[in-house]
Amino acid sequence: MTVIATAGHVDHGKSTFVNFLTKQETDRLPEEKKRGLTINLGYTYFTIEDKTYSIVDVPGHKDFYKNTISGFANVDVILFVIDSIQNWSEQSEQHFQSLISLNKKNFIFVFTKIDLLEGEVIKEFLSEKLDNYQDINYLILEFNKETSSRRAFCESIHNFIKTCKFEEKTPRLWVDRSFTIDGTGKVVTGTASKDLDYENIIYNLHNEELQIKEVQSRNQKNDKNDVTKRVALSLKKTNKNFPRRGDLLTNEKINFSNNLFIELNNRDVDRSILRGTLRLFFGTNNAHISKIKLINSEKETFAILSLSKAVPIPIFENLLIQNIDRDKYIGGKFLLFPDKNQILKLNKKIKDKIKINNLLDIFDFLDIKFFKNNKEFKQIENLYVNESVLEKIFEDLESNTDSINKAGVKDFFQDNYQISTEILEQLTNDKENITISNNQVIKKIDNFEALENQYIKIKELLGKTLEVNIINTKEFDRDELKDLFLSKKIYRVDSKIIISDTHLKQLVEIVGFMPDEFSVKDFKDKSNLSRKYAIPYLELLDKIGVTQKIDKAGSRKKL
Repeated sequence: MTVIATAGHVDHGKSTFVNFLTKQETDRLPEEKKRGLTINLGYTYFTIEDKTYSIVDVPGHKDFYKNTISGFANVDVILFVIDSIQNWSEQSEQHFQSLISLNKKNFIFVFTKIDLLEGEVIKEFLSEKLDNYQDINYLILEFNKETSSRRAFCESIHNFIKTCKFEEKTPRLWVDRSFTIDGTGKVVTGTASKDLDYENIIYNLHNEELQIKEVQSRNQKNDKNDVTKRVALSLKKTNKNFPRRGDLLTNEKINFSNNLFIELNNRDVDRSILRGTLRLFFGTNNAHISKIKLINSEKETFAILSLSKAVPIPIFENLLIQNIDRDKYIGGKFLLFPDKNQILKLNKKIKDKIKINNLLDIFDFLDIKFFKNNKEFKQIENLYVNESVLEKIFEDLESNTDSINKAGVKDFFQDNYQISTEILEQLTNDKENITISNNQVIKKIDNFEALENQYIKIKELLGKTLEVNIINTKEFDRDELKDLFLSKKIYRVDSKIIISDTHLKQLVEIVGFMPDEFSVKDFKDKSNLSRKYAIPYLELLDKIGVTQKIDKAGSRKKL
């Protein structure tokens, strides 16, 4: 089922024409009937040659612009209505620029009220306007309420849609209605993209699986030309949370952030558009933009947006920025959620006037979806990385081990390369001399026999109890001692105290017998240790991720 959205100025005849096509009223609210205008989104459909087309009827009045934009979510064909007497009007331009900014490509323009027109339809202006957009696929029709054939119009729309090319989208549904039906329960509706798997829907406001009782649609069969479908989802009472209008449903978990990194549609941006009160529209949702920063590369213009709220957005989602004060628009495409370190790194590049050629000059690692079979980059799980970045990472691992281990592997590589420990472990899997363990870089040891002798000697000096003897490290070979630390055979607790892995095992076992949260005194009593040893030992356990300090008194919780 292909879904069509209406567009056009208020009172140009959108709802009248939809009623003509479908023989159904879309203005159902008492306020809509009283005022004679569409306020909220209306939904209906028509069938031609065993093919069903759903229609989302949007408001034309500027006061209901938020509702209008919501109606454009996920649809790929626009039914643009123009009053043949008034011609192109204020909201005509507003809707058209919004749709162009949202990267809509397929338009059916319908001149209405032909029966009231004296003389010929003036439509040259439309052809001239469309000449500026070479990639738009369009059809122009004339509607005479008195003489037009419903079947002829339906056939024209049907044949036009056969010629349309549709953008491939991540399977998703933006909720446009949420309501309760007596005897049925909670229901949400929306325009679903192709290949959405209803057996595995994730509600991304809470990143939890949505329990669905029933899926309803006018037409369950999709052919190769079907890219969207109007659906209603009846939800089970077992759901902890229920989606509302503006929420996102997908087949995969989506991250949240109020910081967005986007690519703008326009290479040369009119910066005046970005000054004033700005709002971002995405799917059926919207948010105020509190801050925007442009980044120019060799071929594209990017921007970092700070929003009034954290939101989930799928990669490559089309976005619309509206300057409310100037009623101007610019479109873009969502790329990723930058974290704090990525933003700091980017700001430094901008400040230092470092030339930016592409995305990988901005971010070291990028989702695989950005590239297809690019030989310049190495694939690591679902990410692509430049070979030069990999060389720098391995150089750090080899020569900067002490600094890395002091900061901790997780923090060091997140701060400097914005990659997780899991990805780093993947990178080092085939390295013969390096491994990652307990947030530390461990160099694999060649002189095993000599080290084993040193290890046995140190263990004897330390003894078996946790009230350990102090040893003079200067009596041991410095490099061999360092290798024992790196291989996690011995641990430095503080400047004076060293313990073996056997002692550490004892400490971990003691913590295992403690409650989930415990005090320093609890630990002292359980271990029979004095404060001299208890505090440094707890700090070591914090460092390696066994415990975590939770208050100034030194209380801990088990991890």
